[in-house]
Amino acid sequence: MKEKIKIAFAHNNINHNTEGLMDGISEFIRDKGDWQLIIWPDSSLKSLAFLKKRGCKGAFVSSQTATKAKELLQIGIPVVAVSTLETMLNLPYVSANSKQVAEMAADYLLKKKFKNFAFFGLTQAKWSSERLKHFSDLLSKAGFNVDVFEEKQIPVINDFMPFTRQWITMTLSTGQSKLIKWLEELPKPAAILASCDIFACHLINVAQEAGINIPDEIAILGVNNDQAICNICDPPLSSIALNFKKAGYNAAKLLDKLISGQETMQGQCIEIPPTHIETRGSTDVFAIDDSDIVQAMRYIRENSNKPLQVNEIATNACMSKRSLQLKFHKVIGRSIHEEIIQAHFDNAKILLVDTNLPIDEVAVRSGFHYTSNMRRAFKEITGLLPQKYRQLHQSHS
Repeated sequence: MKEKIKIAFAHNNINHNTEGLMDGISEFIRDKGDWQLIIWPDSSLKSLAFLKKRGCKGAFVSSQTATKAKELLQIGIPVVAVSTLETMLNLPYVSANSKQVAEMAADYLLKKKFKNFAFFGLTQAKWSSERLKHFSDLLSKAGFNVDVFEEKQIPVINDFMPFTRQWITMTLSTGQSKLIKWLEELPKPAAILASCDIFACHLINVAQEAGINIPDEIAILGVNNDQAICNICDPPLSSIALNFKKAGYNAAKLLDKLISGQETMQGQCIEIPPTHIETRGSTDVFAIDDSDIVQAMRYIRENSNKPLQVNEIATNACMSKRSLQLKFHKVIGRSIHEEIIQAHFDNAKILLVDTNLPIDEVAVRSGFHYTSNMRRAFKEITGLLPQKYRQLHQSHS
């Protein structure tokens, strides 16, 4: 029997994100069949030297800083960095596609008709500052400014300081009163993009203590869709879901090529693509000063898993079909029918990526009358048919 190739997964903190990556790596191992994954709860250089001596031919390693990346490049086996904070030099690394995250956030919040926007994150983290830049650029093009909370900059003195420690040090140093003042002075209603769920959860707690209503005064959107964090918030946190499983699969595929010599370490970025936004209580609001339209929009979202007719929505809003259509166009800028199709489409996207349901079943559960209607919607919105969309967004690339 052929001896399996030993691969290390050295990480100090197994969490929602790393579990998703490990799912993708596990799927690659099932496909390839000749890897043995060794989970190691420490990413120190001493541990990696031990793992290399034990026979590991490659490793996935928690590497936060450029200093550590420089040292990992010298250990003599291929490494893919995960949970990064700074630039990784020539070390291949896994990171979310910040531009796509920002695009999804901006599109979502603009469709809710917000005009005041803000950002909360740790700007010293490369991925956080990139999300801020893209979010600000997109909203600037749409004619809006983004207020940014200016946290106290804490130098990364410890070269191996994890992201969580950096954030806690910043929070303790900046102080809560400054954050409360910032929230109170934001023009309302405001939509805030937090660079990750843990920041968003902190923001919800601080806003509540300051007596600021969520989502009516401020709506808060996180990133990662860590359900444990999102559901413990009050109200529950809306968040951008990322396809960690696909990134894990692609990271494993790259590491396999590095081990075999088909590729060399050149700072390759394995992107974690966003898939959808899971709407929960923290953004369950429309920044529209028209109760009829708000009621119609909410009815569409709450019933989007079944076929909807414009007549039905008008009846629920106690208006004539014609009056609601005219008002909807004037306030929202698109037709009720277009809003219905978008709601069905949003459902279908999640089912295509998160399940292996047949396409016809996805159409039924998404609220489309017919599979042909779903195909038409996907072609118009994404340029892809549903099956192709699924292939692109599930774990294999």
